[in-house]
Amino acid sequence: MKKILGTAFLIAFVIAILVMSVKGNKGYPNSSELVSLSWTDDGPLELSPERGRFALTYSLVENNSVFFDIDLARFATPDLGYYKGNYVSLFAPGVSIITLPGYYLGSYFNLSQVGVYLSIALFGLLNVIIIRTLSARLGASSNAGWLAGFTFLFATPAFVYSGSLFQHQISTFLILLSSFIVLYSKKLWQLLFVWFLIGIAFVVDYPNLIMMFPVSLFAVIKLIDVWSKDSKTYVKFKVLGITTLFGALIPLLFLLWFNNESYGNPLTLSGVVTRVQEITPQGEPVDRNVIVTSVDDTTPANKSATGFFRTRNTLNGLYIHFFSPDRGILFYTPVILLGILGVPSLTKRNKNASILLISILTLNITLYSLWGDPWGGWAFGSRYLVPSYAVLSIFLAIALSNFRKNLIFIILFIVLYIYSVGVNTLGVLTSSRNPPFVEIANLELLSGKKEKYSYDRNLEFLEANKTKSFFYNTYLNRLISAQEYYLYIYLSIVIVTGTLLTGLLLEKNK
Repeated sequence: MKKILGTAFLIAFVIAILVMSVKGNKGYPNSSELVSLSWTDDGPLELSPERGRFALTYSLVENNSVFFDIDLARFATPDLGYYKGNYVSLFAPGVSIITLPGYYLGSYFNLSQVGVYLSIALFGLLNVIIIRTLSARLGASSNAGWLAGFTFLFATPAFVYSGSLFQHQISTFLILLSSFIVLYSKKLWQLLFVWFLIGIAFVVDYPNLIMMFPVSLFAVIKLIDVWSKDSKTYVKFKVLGITTLFGALIPLLFLLWFNNESYGNPLTLSGVVTRVQEITPQGEPVDRNVIVTSVDDTTPANKSATGFFRTRNTLNGLYIHFFSPDRGILFYTPVILLGILGVPSLTKRNKNASILLISILTLNITLYSLWGDPWGGWAFGSRYLVPSYAVLSIFLAIALSNFRKNLIFIILFIVLYIYSVGVNTLGVLTSSRNPPFVEIANLELLSGKKEKYSYDRNLEFLEANKTKSFFYNTYLNRLISAQEYYLYIYLSIVIVTGTLLTGLLLEKNK
């Protein structure tokens, strides 16, 4: 009973923090209202990827159409597609579809946008639970598993992207859940569900197909039995297992239908249709001939999506993700790097799990180091590496279990955790609109002032007594300052984490 109550408290705590952190405005805006600054730059839908995805959700519900009306199209720019006189989504449709229930439920309470954002927060909670569960199956203690889940959600940029409309928490959930199933499945029908998750992952974000490759390979290996007898090796392939691949059919058929409705061809992906940067007062598209794939690079509008990845970007991409002050792990979430210490132990304990997790981690980092825009546009931290933060947190659970009696390791974890939570709580409560360093010179010419580009920009936002938290702006803005609100949430996370760490330190050696 004590264990059940403890688990219930931790889940309730995570839910409370997510609800208090999610960005949002009260209301049920129509398409003409969405273009106002209170919903865009000054509001929750501050970044164009968020607007593009919300626009599709809105259009599907309110207009019963995959096409955007003029107001909705203006709202979605510059991440807006154009096909044969119609404005269309420039993103894979999965996020917009998955958040539809949140839109409907939120609309009932006059909170349509908040309902959509809370749908993403739900996946943040689910990821904490999966990380804790998978860590326990791999040999970490319960407290270490919870600490790993808390580290992922509260001490990395995953916190920021659980309170806004991006694909990263959903993609991470699909990767973790399919990994868990493929590692521990014993029946063929379970592999059917793995392929179903792989199909959904592709519909959510096309690059997920690459990150899901290790999972799909493990699923295929599950269909092969190898054994030795009388000095001979026998191999048996479960022919019936081929039928499990049909699990991916439903989401892929939906994607083919969506592509055909939106772009006139079931095989045309949204990312390669003509991009609209701006719309004239007369409603005509501007800059329809190029797709911008990086800060200093343009690509013909109908070029294959694989053209966005180039080996020449690798070194710069690795620097951006790990070392740069505008996006680097060392600045935003150094605590997650302690997970590396858990790799050798897990490799000895469960080689298959270690290979699978390291493969996902490697592909995620490599893929987005090749990407033409490793900064992720205007963003907070390296948003593309959210799946890697989750994988490293699982290794961190193993490290915490193994080194819990090592004073140096524990002190290092405490210091880096407190710092990382402080940084990412700052991000989730303020804004994700941090420009990449390469745009600062031009931005300063436009603004006429010195521009910040790391989390010091978020600190400046908070010092101005501003936050985009729906809960604060709706219920508490007249009672306490934004800085006090930040401190209450930050200290709450640190205190609950401290309780978990104390429990870990008091555990007896197994």
